[in-house]
Amino acid sequence: MTNTSFMARFGARLVTNGYAILPIGPGTKKPGRFQRGSWADYPEWNRHAERGTTEVEVATWASWPECGVGIVGGTVAAVDIDIKDDAELALKIERLARQRLGDTPALRIGRAPKRMLVYRTATPFRGIKRHPLEVLCLGQQFVAYAIHPDTSAPYTWPEEGLADIDIADLPEITAEAATAFLDEAYALLPESLRQRGLTTQVAPAEIARTHSQIGTLPAIEAALAWLPNAELDYDSWMRVGMALKGALGEAGADLFADWSAQAAKDVPATTMKAWASFKPDRIGAGTIYHLAMERGWQPEPDLRLDGSLTNDADHPAAGLLARLDVTTAAPSSSSTTPPFSLALPEGLVGDLTDYMLTRLCCTNRLKGRLPLSPDGLILRAQ
Repeated sequence: MTNTSFMARFGARLVTNGYAILPIGPGTKKPGRFQRGSWADYPEWNRHAERGTTEVEVATWASWPECGVGIVGGTVAAVDIDIKDDAELALKIERLARQRLGDTPALRIGRAPKRMLVYRTATPFRGIKRHPLEVLCLGQQFVAYAIHPDTSAPYTWPEEGLADIDIADLPEITAEAATAFLDEAYALLPESLRQRGLTTQVAPAEIARTHSQIGTLPAIEAALAWLPNAELDYDSWMRVGMALKGALGEAGADLFADWSAQAAKDVPATTMKAWASFKPDRIGAGTIYHLAMERGWQPEPDLRLDGSLTNDADHPAAGLLARLDVTTAAPSSSSTTPPFSLALPEGLVGDLTDYMLTRLCCTNRLKGRLPLSPDGLILRAQ
């Protein structure tokens, strides 16, 4: 289906039916943007969860070649049955979802027997995961119309596609109902499909280089939601506990207790005894973040991950600016900024240096570190 734009075919209809949508890059399952003649990732796609999709956006995306269509989670939730080798079990769990959550007309098939059921939410909630089962919702997205990267065929809607279903016609679910369904469905899985441990392909040293050991409470809580303690093995339980303590210190004790209590075999006294014994050295926030990301977590752009950095930390260019004798603190209203001189070479090198200094000064002005002249221009080298 060369040069086909699913966005051009279905985008406007989906928006009319009440859905917030996204452009999906061809051959992928993730949001993308067509820029300067090629497709690129769209890391800021989460902003579309905060508002409806505009006509201008749909028209723009519809002009992009082979643009697929994704649905933004929040007002809708999707039950993802990620079972690829047991068609009978996948169908059994689909039937359970219809019984517990409602008989939705929106069934999507990508790579059978995997399947997805789409619902409307009473109140948007965070996604819930019981690998290989998941309810996608706030902060997540799923593909509605595109070419599946594995089958090279379009996603199909055997009953009715979302482009033909008003959002108000979807059965409404709650976070509590979704959790109860996942717990019941997870119990139907054979041991071979249950996620008993938390493993990663990345060596601990590489994780340590990727993230600081110290995390922030909001980020750790968001990531931990993607690591449910569904009767995990002992080693995985200990690993998460040590990582939490490395990330938050004693402030993580209650979080570990609550997480550990998700398992029926949890003994609070044993949990707290284990917590007291943890003496993490290098393990910390990086481990929690990495495990969660492997299972689909996508941190929100404004979520601060590194707890070792304060909000008012120095700008990365502070050292360079200091060497250039730039004043890094805003003067009082009664003071004036002493001028300084900087000789710039002529030609391309001088032009590039001037451009870089302008960008650095603009950045620091936004952070309140450089003053403005009376006419509103940033004071910089003359």
